Amino acid sequence: MKFWNDIDGSIFFNQVFKTSVAIGFVEFFTVNIENNRPTIILEFDIEELPDAPPEKWKKTELNTCRIGLNCSEISSLTIKNIPTKEKLSIRITQSDNLFTIHASNNNSTIEFTTKSLLLCGPSVYMNDKKNEFT
Repeated sequence: MKFWNDIDGSIFFNQVFKTSVAIGFVEFFTVNIENNRPTIILEFDIEELPDAPPEKWKKTELNTCRIGLNCSEISSLTIKNIPTKEKLSIRITQSDNLFTIHASNNNSTIEFTTKSLLLCGPSVYMNDKKNEFT
């Protein structure tokens, strides 16, 4: 997959982003792992801001966009050196009915396969980092 816009659950995402947003670098925020189902939810900030935000977002000086991935029926999970403050490069590939999620930098990795991939968000907020994506 090349664009966040192409992932299931991207209806609201496509309303606030009129142009395609490439899957690339993210600033990792959280990972939740549920053992009962098995499910992983990843949340992270992307570099882009919505180009068609709702009116209430326009009235404030929001400078960061957060999205997430809700992944169920996971397998082959690897997590190495998390948490990290460094950006992660994320790749999503699909083979038959399985998606492989791979997010990494020089020191850290999150990788797994999932049968169900759902985009969550976006939400926007004011980040103290002054419009810089670190």
